[in-house]
Amino acid sequence: MAMVNIPSTCDDPQYRYKMPRLVTKKEGRGNGSKTCVVNMTDVARALKRPPQYTTKWFGSELGAQSTYTNKEGEGERAIVNGHHDTPIFQTMLDKFIDKYVLCENCKLPEIDMVVKKGNIQAKCKACGWAGDLDNNHKLAAFILKNPPDEGGWGCTNLATAAGKDDDKKDKNARRKEREEKRKTKAEQGEAGEDEEAEEDEAAAKKEKKEKKEKKEKKEKKEKTATRDLDDGEEGDEKVKKEKKEKKEKKEKKSSGEKKEKKEKKAKPEEKEVNSDSDKDSEDGNEKEGVNDYDGETAQATIRIMKEFNASKGGKASAEDFFEELRMQQLSKLFDHKIRFYVALESLMPDGSMDAKSIVAAKSVIDKVLAAVKIPQDDVLWGFDAYLAKNEKAVKGYPMVLKVIYDEEWANEEELFKHYRDAEGGAGEPGFKAAKTAGAPFLKWLETAAESSDDDDDDESESD
Repeated sequence: MAMVNIPSTCDDPQYRYKMPRLVTKKEGRGNGSKTCVVNMTDVARALKRPPQYTTKWFGSELGAQSTYTNKEGEGERAIVNGHHDTPIFQTMLDKFIDKYVLCENCKLPEIDMVVKKGNIQAKCKACGWAGDLDNNHKLAAFILKNPPDEGGWGCTNLATAAGKDDDKKDKNARRKEREEKRKTKAEQGEAGEDEEAEEDEAAAKKEKKEKKEKKEKKEKKEKTATRDLDDGEEGDEKVKKEKKEKKEKKEKKSSGEKKEKKEKKAKPEEKEVNSDSDKDSEDGNEKEGVNDYDGETAQATIRIMKEFNASKGGKASAEDFFEELRMQQLSKLFDHKIRFYVALESLMPDGSMDAKSIVAAKSVIDKVLAAVKIPQDDVLWGFDAYLAKNEKAVKGYPMVLKVIYDEEWANEEELFKHYRDAEGGAGEPGFKAAKTAGAPFLKWLETAAESSDDDDDDESESD
């Protein structure tokens, strides 16, 4: 049997992960036309996924009805309605592999798929990556209703359904055996009717209980599967609620806490951490470092987004980039401030931020900022944090500030407040370098503002 790489787009002849090449057969004509994937079981076994998943995937992608059966005499058959060529199936299979077989980090087919808390999740045995798989595809609802078994090869609910006929046969055989036993006792004159009636009643109760438990379990899974995974409003509402609570808590701080804050400002070199991370730790955030710009969560998300952008040739559309970033935020639960910083790091890798690169990424930045309104001070914080991690971008920061001002991401008042006022960004990561580098622009902006005020005064006097 001819073998191909997993996925078939990999052209490395020494690649160790192989699967059989798909073999299809067209059957029937007209309305009865269908295509049989002859070796679906062998292919699915190589991918360590149930053949029901791959068959359902083909049907979803082609918009056609698909069935997978394993009948006595026929064997295992994967059928998709309509006539389709083998290369089409192979292309669709590679897409399935990318979403549900390959690790998002190392791109090796070494992940174990599990259904946990209503989400399809996976963990890589090669690099240790763990996270959510695609929960938005039509196939996701089918997987949630029919999760894989411990080995990843079988389908739990479908395996149970497939065994129903055998269960019925066993029950009928037991019932027939009891009836024969009862007849034998009656012929022999033995009074065993009461005992057998009790036995039948107990068996009936047991069957009823099992059916009830199965029904409850099925309803619970259906409720979980129909949950709206695309809806990000709940996550945004949670973040808004947390911010409101933080604000109230900040207003209730005692004079002793203010004194402690003043002492921390006197030592800015010791406070190179994300302010949102400090607030989250005060509120008892269960995920330590979630809102830390230099924490594991933020840096891991940056790596993922860089790879995503690179996969699009470095030119991901604003909608695609933001959607992927939003899904990462919902899964890792970091706030909008960190989300903006992650966007900057992902769009301008290797410390390449300057006025030209910012203008090139304008549409994506606008999309990130327009989705949820974040304070202008947080926008400036994101640029400061970028400079803290990328020192070679400091030189071009004055022109970057001009783009920020021209695009109205931060107005004149907010720029002066952040970089000059006592209540600005002092002590935050990268603030000192940003303030020093941006001084020429701020001086120019101040001069331009004074000139504008003088012109206004002259006009008023002339009137």
